[in-house]
Amino acid sequence: MLRFALLLILVTPAYAGLDCLEDEAIADLEAFAKTKAGAKINDPNNYNWLCVEGVSPKLKPRIEKACLKILDRDGEKNNECVTVAAAAGIITLGKHDIFALVGKLQEDPIELAGGVGWTKTALYERLGDPRAAAIVTDMWKTAIPRAEAREKRHRSMSEWSSWRQHAAATLGALGDAETKTFLEEQAQATVDTGVRRACTEAAAKIAKRLETK
Repeated sequence: MLRFALLLILVTPAYAGLDCLEDEAIADLEAFAKTKAGAKINDPNNYNWLCVEGVSPKLKPRIEKACLKILDRDGEKNNECVTVAAAAGIITLGKHDIFALVGKLQEDPIELAGGVGWTKTALYERLGDPRAAAIVTDMWKTAIPRAEAREKRHRSMSEWSSWRQHAAATLGALGDAETKTFLEEQAQATVDTGVRRACTEAAAKIAKRLETK
């Protein structure tokens, strides 16, 4: 039985470890797919909804099978399997457009909600779909005026900094030449050394990828 430590992405700039048994996590998901009655995965003391978001790629077919049943049975709204499927890199699942459903998740680059789990931006990276680059770039551009106004009021900018660093990583994984230019511009525009470094590294990653095409 494989045990692994799952790094839970918090939507505040911090991380926490969770000791997971992936065989147990996937088994709980499959049991819930068969029946809701007495499902262990919904027990408040059971963290396997979180654990199953980080299982190894070899279990992806089992996630696909179980989550398709769960989404068909329970519908898409507030369904944990949207996050589970996206974290596994599943773009579509039967009639369910996981990419579009991730797009409906709420995420404010400046006022992060707090809590545990994957952020929308991080899920886009897990999906690996280049369409997400334009969406994340637009989220970034839209937030800039609000961030500038917030800074003038001398309020904390840590969440904005953290979001941009994570967003830069996503853009580095998915972006094209236009995205590279945007990242380079943002690296020049910011005084935040963490953001500048993240943008520079992401732009370099895109440049390297473009060289091989």
